[in-house]
Amino acid sequence: MNRPLSICSTFHETYTAIESLSDRWEISRDQFSLHFTMHNELALIRPVSLFLCRKAARLGLCHGEREKWAAIAIQEALLNALYHGNLELSTDDLRRARYQLLVGDRVDCILERQRTLPFMQRLIHISAVLSRSEAHFVVRDEGPGFDYVVCTPLVIDDGEVSRPTGRGLQRMFSFMDDVRFNEAGNQVTLCMRHTTHARINLRRVA
Repeated sequence: MNRPLSICSTFHETYTAIESLSDRWEISRDQFSLHFTMHNELALIRPVSLFLCRKAARLGLCHGEREKWAAIAIQEALLNALYHGNLELSTDDLRRARYQLLVGDRVDCILERQRTLPFMQRLIHISAVLSRSEAHFVVRDEGPGFDYVVCTPLVIDDGEVSRPTGRGLQRMFSFMDDVRFNEAGNQVTLCMRHTTHARINLRRVA
């Protein structure tokens, strides 16, 4: 089994470590696939999302603004897996810690969970399958999951969101072509197609 991805001392070193994962890609002329795990470290999330989106860009799936939006959606999925999934922190916990998070200061409730069983042993699982027509990014945590039907936004025909929800979910549904959750609610699949259809589907997957 491959070792989970861990944080390095700088962003560049962390990204280089992620880039080394290319050795694990199953490469054909038009398709890439990859699976790896990562520890519950906030500093890993941005380089992981950028790495995945740059792979998608090389296949012509996204560029410019769309590459940036896709990276934001993946970041939000990873943040949800980290905070709400593996560490089981509530929205109120994170709201109270918002300033510390913004300035990069230590957050006691996060540090406590990162040092406490069973939270500290949990990993985030990332899978990606990319072709020239579409990309599927799968993020799974080892937490108890959530009732995504209650929490996810309802989208009507004109694209407006009719149910209030968290910023992370809003961004995932806004920036990806399709967003799916497994039955347990601890895995999300983000789908990005070469041609944007601007239609969001809420579906359960086994």
